[in-house]
Amino acid sequence: MKKTFLILAAAAVASAIGFAQSSSARQQLARGREAWDQRLTKTAIEAVQEATRDPATAAEAHELLGIIYAFKGWQQENVFPGFHDEPAYREKALAELEAALKADPRRFTSRQAQIVAEGFAAADRVDPMPRRPAITLLDAQIERGRSPDVPIGELIETLQTRMKAQADATPYFAAAQVLIDRGEYNNAITLAEHGVPVAERFIQENLGAFQMEGKAEGALMRSRAQAADIVGWALYMKKDYAGAATKLEEAERLYRGDDFNNQFHLAELARAQKQSDRAREHYLDALSLTAGPPAVRERATEELAKLYAAGKKKSKPFKTWLDAQLTARQNDRKKADLKSRLAELDDPRRQTVRHVELAGKSTPAQLLRLLVRGLPCGVAAPEDGLREVPERSERGVPPRQHRRRFEAAREVSR
Repeated sequence: MKKTFLILAAAAVASAIGFAQSSSARQQLARGREAWDQRLTKTAIEAVQEATRDPATAAEAHELLGIIYAFKGWQQENVFPGFHDEPAYREKALAELEAALKADPRRFTSRQAQIVAEGFAAADRVDPMPRRPAITLLDAQIERGRSPDVPIGELIETLQTRMKAQADATPYFAAAQVLIDRGEYNNAITLAEHGVPVAERFIQENLGAFQMEGKAEGALMRSRAQAADIVGWALYMKKDYAGAATKLEEAERLYRGDDFNNQFHLAELARAQKQSDRAREHYLDALSLTAGPPAVRERATEELAKLYAAGKKKSKPFKTWLDAQLTARQNDRKKADLKSRLAELDDPRRQTVRHVELAGKSTPAQLLRLLVRGLPCGVAAPEDGLREVPERSERGVPPRQHRRRFEAAREVSR
């Protein structure tokens, strides 16, 4: 009797342990699914991998992993700024979906996902995953919050829903801009500042998607620049010109002078401080960029015309002078870009021969261009065929650098 009791007790303990493990696996699976819905892929993968170890959740977990890997391998190109497909995940996706069917051969959703993934593998090209309609709708509702007819409370509620739906920083910065338009300057500042750590986490969660060296850091810098510009503009609207100058100039450094809104904000600040020369330069820098809402570009042009009319030297009509100024700035920007690219090519730390994985079939010309990239000095591969690069390099310039400079100059001149 005592022995029987011990056996029953041991069985009860084992059952309790098994239940606890299954419960933990279920929790990990739920955590992973929630993280995936928010596109926090690193957290999602780690949690779902834990759930694959329990037979009770293995099939569902392997299926979800396969879906995440398929997204990373075939469907994330430009889904978010700077994202690229990660081909290394393609075989993993197929393997996980196979594992899901092995764990549960009758699992219909796993079989459907497998068919889709196999179709991706056989295709010459796979379109990126479409933006989820719910996210698009919420972003549109935030934008509609600019209207005074939308109560601030309703805007905040929409913002909170959007934050939970997807963990990128877009709603923070978009809503902060809306709040500035609504005169909620302090709330706009708080929201923009909170957007920076959100952006940092989102980038870290999807670090592999950036692939190319410097892209993740560039994305971080853009987020910090956007936040600094929003805060600076809110301070300007509060007439805290000293504080505005600090933040707007910080944004200019982070943007490297290449953001229309930031240049316009700096121009408006300089004009408010009666610094006509600085205002003129920033208006010109803004208008020399192709971006910017038409209404804001028109306003910048009008303010610039006033400054020109108030100036002493007016040897040309304003339109003629403006066209010449913008052309000169655009040419300077192109030269600076070329110089930067050549400097990058001259960097001895730069890897010049890279393995490129081709998705699907490619034409012989495409294959030839990829192969020629690794050849020694003497041959370059333009889009429409081959041509010779002069063998003799500049004095003191190694042959490889000579060839890379030639190719970079050709690319920029297209």
